[in-house]
Amino acid sequence: MAGKTTGNTLYLCEKPSQGRDIAAFLGAHQRRNGYMQGQGILVSWCIGHLLELAPPDAYDKRYKRWALNDLPIIPQQWKLETKKSTAKQLTVLKSLLKQCQAVVIATDADREGETIAREVLDYLHYNGDIQRLWLSALDKISIQRAFNHLKSNQDTLPLYRSGLARSRADWLVGMNLTRAFTLKANNRQVLSVGRVQTPTLALVVKRDREISQFIQQTYYDVEAFFQAGDGVLKTQWLFDPKCKTHCFDKAVAEALIQRCENQHGQVSKAQTQRKKQPPPLLYNLSGLQQEASRRWGYGAQEVLNIAQALYETHKLTSYPRSDCEYLPLSQFKDISSVLQAMCKTDPTICELIAQAEQQQQSRVWNDKKITAHHAIIPTQATTPVSRLNDRKKNIYDLIRRRYLAQFFPDFEYDQSIIIVSIGQDQFKASGNITRITGWKAVIRETYNNQDKEQQLPAVSRGESLLCSQLELKKKQTKPPRHYTEGTLIRAMETIGSQVTDKVMKKILRETTGLGTQATRANIIQILLQRKFIQKDKKLIKATELGFKLIDSVPESIKDPLLTAQWEQQLEDLANNREDNIEGFLQQQIDLLNSILRQLKQGGQSPKLSASVKYQSCSVCPQCGKPLEIRKAVKGKRIGQNYIGCSGFPNCRFFSWDI
Repeated sequence: MAGKTTGNTLYLCEKPSQGRDIAAFLGAHQRRNGYMQGQGILVSWCIGHLLELAPPDAYDKRYKRWALNDLPIIPQQWKLETKKSTAKQLTVLKSLLKQCQAVVIATDADREGETIAREVLDYLHYNGDIQRLWLSALDKISIQRAFNHLKSNQDTLPLYRSGLARSRADWLVGMNLTRAFTLKANNRQVLSVGRVQTPTLALVVKRDREISQFIQQTYYDVEAFFQAGDGVLKTQWLFDPKCKTHCFDKAVAEALIQRCENQHGQVSKAQTQRKKQPPPLLYNLSGLQQEASRRWGYGAQEVLNIAQALYETHKLTSYPRSDCEYLPLSQFKDISSVLQAMCKTDPTICELIAQAEQQQQSRVWNDKKITAHHAIIPTQATTPVSRLNDRKKNIYDLIRRRYLAQFFPDFEYDQSIIIVSIGQDQFKASGNITRITGWKAVIRETYNNQDKEQQLPAVSRGESLLCSQLELKKKQTKPPRHYTEGTLIRAMETIGSQVTDKVMKKILRETTGLGTQATRANIIQILLQRKFIQKDKKLIKATELGFKLIDSVPESIKDPLLTAQWEQQLEDLANNREDNIEGFLQQQIDLLNSILRQLKQGGQSPKLSASVKYQSCSVCPQCGKPLEIRKAVKGKRIGQNYIGCSGFPNCRFFSWDI
């Protein structure tokens, strides 16, 4: 199983529990201090990161004292230090590596897991054979499959490059700008700045300000009731749908009532269409976090911890840190086994499982959509669900029902739309009637609140109906909603799809987001721990400290789109579409130099002033590259000159003040 090697093979896992699972599978039953041993087999673990990037004073003792003139601190040779809490385990691994001629990396199958293992191997100067065990689940069948398809060293090496780039970029931004803005604030309170955490905080601050600055307005709606045979048709006034959605002038609404009451209207549209909805896609981590937040108010980190326990401890679900909502076609043959295991796990769901059409191939079976991992699904393990606490049961139930729904028919309903016209005024009624429950029989609770079923009376196009009553409704516009952990995760995940800037739209893929599936929950936790945000029941709100930080940092540090662009570059490194780590890090260094130059020269936080005049060949205030004069070719100022950064499209700074 270890490939074509001689001597001992070390299987390097991420944590002890994972190591015990692998050791049991390999028959390595001899317990040793920090590892398990079998015939020609050694199984050990890392306990997360055993190493960490050295602090600034490891490069020069003077950096122990924070001083603005010492910034930026840019290591020429990056140093790692042993974590004191796990130094003993590193010593164990050092000894084991001397006894083996091959290593199989068996850490979590993601960028972080790859980095955890390989940084140890590099630090201890290991030069032997390396293979990769790529686990999607920890039940015995999944482990066997992974061993049957060991990956080569080169297959996953790009993940390590991406991990190094990510950690070093975070160090550069965090160490330098935290010191810089803390020193400038001069209030003895550390202002922590992070490459991803700060733009995430900016999302919360922006939303909070939109809410606080929102001006509520009164608007008027009109409900009209038409006689339709023996029934009554309730409709809503369509107010100038081409231009505005609300009527803010009460007199206009009252005039409508006066001219339409007791008048006959003509049915201009009477349409009923059969609609179908396929089963929803399977859960990835973000989707699971969002659903659990919406239903029960669970925190993002809590959901990740539960999903990790279901995967690691109970073996009931597959790898949780997935960004994929699809399954490979190769797993179609496992359906019967998975459903049988689900039934053994919880007999109360057997009746529902018996209704499943196991040969039905839904849209989730798509090899082209598979990323490093497939969606989160139940495994063939049969741990009784009675062993789970209520919260674990809830998360497991979401995962298993979403999987089971794939083997049920489409949900079908009749969608009816009726429009009645009185002169130029139009009134609309709509309703949905369920015809085939389909997959909603499996996960009905998730979707019930979205179903507004209304049986409309039968009318025909051209039919004349008497408007017997109209009612004026006074309503209020509503501000945006505060983020919850679920909706904040969604905003972080979908930054790429929300781009309206035409230049950035060409750069960013729609799948680009802030952070990754594995890190978003932790980013929110960091912001909570550092008191930049706080929870008010389910709601996430920025604190005074959070507002202060966002107001003090330049746009380039808090711009979610720029950070998302960096995340995209890290993704390209991980997928071997790019291998230039130094080029990526140089972007962070250029940005640091620009920001620190402004801080040192201006004495103020580098916020751009509208009164600043820029000249050709002067320095870009965001990235430090030369500015140049351009002519607008689109928009309202077409033909007008403006100043733009020569670093475009990596830097999008421009100004009309020249």
